[in-house]
Amino acid sequence: GSLAGAEFQFFQPGEVIPQIVEGYGFDDVDGQEVPGQNEASDFPVESATATSVVSGTYSGGQIAMKIVKQAEFDYFMGLVLPHAVTFTINVTYNTASGSVTTDATFSGTLISAVETNDGAVVNPVRWYTFTMNQLEGPQDIPVNATINTTKFILNDNEALVVGPFFSPVESTQLWLHTQSSLGGKKETNWKVVIWKIDDDYNQVPGTQQTFTYRQTTPHQSTSEVFYRTDKITPTGGFGKYAVSFQRTDNSGDASLLKVEEIHSINIRTNVVHPTDTLVRVKVRATENALGSRERKYNALVTRHTITYDLDTQAVDYTLRPSRSFADAVAHTWLIMGEQPVSSIDLYGLYSIAESLPDERLGYFDYTFDDENDSLGDRVQAICNAASVVAYWDDGVLTFTRDQKVDYPAAVFNRANMKTDEYKMTYEATLPGGYDGVQVSYVHPTTNNKTYINYRVLNGAIVEQEAENPNKLEIVGFRNEYQARERALRETKRLIYSRVKMNAKVFEDGIIQVGSVIQMPDIYDSNQQQGYITGRAGNDFDTSEPITFTGSMYVLVTDSMGNPTLRYPATSRSDTKYGFTAAIPDIQLNIWNGDTVQLPSRYLIATVDELDSQLWTVNSIKPNTDNTVSLTVAEYSDAIYQ
Repeated sequence: GSLAGAEFQFFQPGEVIPQIVEGYGFDDVDGQEVPGQNEASDFPVESATATSVVSGTYSGGQIAMKIVKQAEFDYFMGLVLPHAVTFTINVTYNTASGSVTTDATFSGTLISAVETNDGAVVNPVRWYTFTMNQLEGPQDIPVNATINTTKFILNDNEALVVGPFFSPVESTQLWLHTQSSLGGKKETNWKVVIWKIDDDYNQVPGTQQTFTYRQTTPHQSTSEVFYRTDKITPTGGFGKYAVSFQRTDNSGDASLLKVEEIHSINIRTNVVHPTDTLVRVKVRATENALGSRERKYNALVTRHTITYDLDTQAVDYTLRPSRSFADAVAHTWLIMGEQPVSSIDLYGLYSIAESLPDERLGYFDYTFDDENDSLGDRVQAICNAASVVAYWDDGVLTFTRDQKVDYPAAVFNRANMKTDEYKMTYEATLPGGYDGVQVSYVHPTTNNKTYINYRVLNGAIVEQEAENPNKLEIVGFRNEYQARERALRETKRLIYSRVKMNAKVFEDGIIQVGSVIQMPDIYDSNQQQGYITGRAGNDFDTSEPITFTGSMYVLVTDSMGNPTLRYPATSRSDTKYGFTAAIPDIQLNIWNGDTVQLPSRYLIATVDELDSQLWTVNSIKPNTDNTVSLTVAEYSDAIYQ
């Protein structure tokens, strides 16, 4: 359902959007607590000491200290600058009573930390030079005092500073989101320091600003959490910024300050997207840090796609709302993928969509949220929702669907099968050890994962969770009808498809994965099969004698290897090598040993026998000897009823 207090607004392509507030969250900000001044003892202060100084100079309000490289100063070399420090040096200066040598401690800002060397190829001498400005120290030390080479102590003065944090993008504004947890009569006080940075995260001179904030409470004794957003427009203008926080008072259980999030903000006005539909969502703030919400907003919208006209066999590029998987495939392949129309079998795709018994079986209500999904992966995911398989056939993306068929796509018999690799297996129990099927899908309104369960119990299908279900999670399922039909079909497959066969056949049939073929048991001597040696009207001559028992039906392949429908067949009075059937006048291949090497084949049997010889192709492996290795599974109309 919808969130209380939430609202949304759609903007159609070409519509003027008066204002867009583009916010980009700082990656490393997520509810950090800002310590108070009284917590200084809980935060160790980094310090480094040098008892030998190469040189110390003062000029233009800055002090530079050069020392031989020491490992304990590495911490300061890695700081993000500028950084507040204190340091102690030894100085000598003249007074009226004589020369004075003393230690002097200054506070300031470390603005540069540089490593240099003497240029030697072998064992060069390395130096660290630290430069500080914004100096504050003893008032009685003159500017011409001599800095001695006996001492340099450098201390981190930002142990209580949170940050700096760096903006991810350039912007004109910074929005600071803070949370103050206050008891009665308590308050929080803090300062924020910002400065503009270049691409190397160095401070842009003249852009540092300091802001002070105070949050109080009207309550005398009760507690309350105060959420606030402070909006800053830096004087440094458009760019990236560093932001740091420091409390200027003490903290406690009744006075806590947290930085929820920082956003770089750009305000765009009168924005037009000529080809995109945009939706603006507004929600109430939560009490969690903004960076930890991980909210997802779901919009139930119907995408506008192109389509294809089966009558004219032409692409219609007019955009219109559609939930059809076929339209989704066409739009994804042609518009998003920019592939040529000749590379996809749109007629076959839309013929499948047109043949669906219920339009809900062809719905595709899904949005791809991973930009790394390939074009092929997206097309196959769309097809999966409609139980369609996409495959390449001579450079053209072609489609087939797992559904009931009226006649097989090809017929094989002993004449075009080889004995090697032949194997038939039967599972006495349910295939894979499964006793049911579980299909999961995402409910379109609640956005929760929903489950459809079917179980095979005592040979019957019942709607309950199985002990060992075959779990299917199909991308694109968003309605119960679609998920339930798939779950029931896969459960029936456990019952009615237990026989599998491996076979090697000659390449004289056009089949693909998912095709239904007619293929007998190669070792069954009762199979009535062979090839056609001649035809006169409805009388066919055959290579093998035929024994008729009961009502017999026959299939014959034409010159292209395509099988006919089943036709009633009767015996001939003049020969056992033939049959009579009212088969249309198709072109036949009659073997002559020269121009015709692959004769038309026939398969004759009762209806039950023919049905038992139907198989679904699971895999195809072309071989180097002009044969194809097939793995097939038992086909049954009962799976689809």
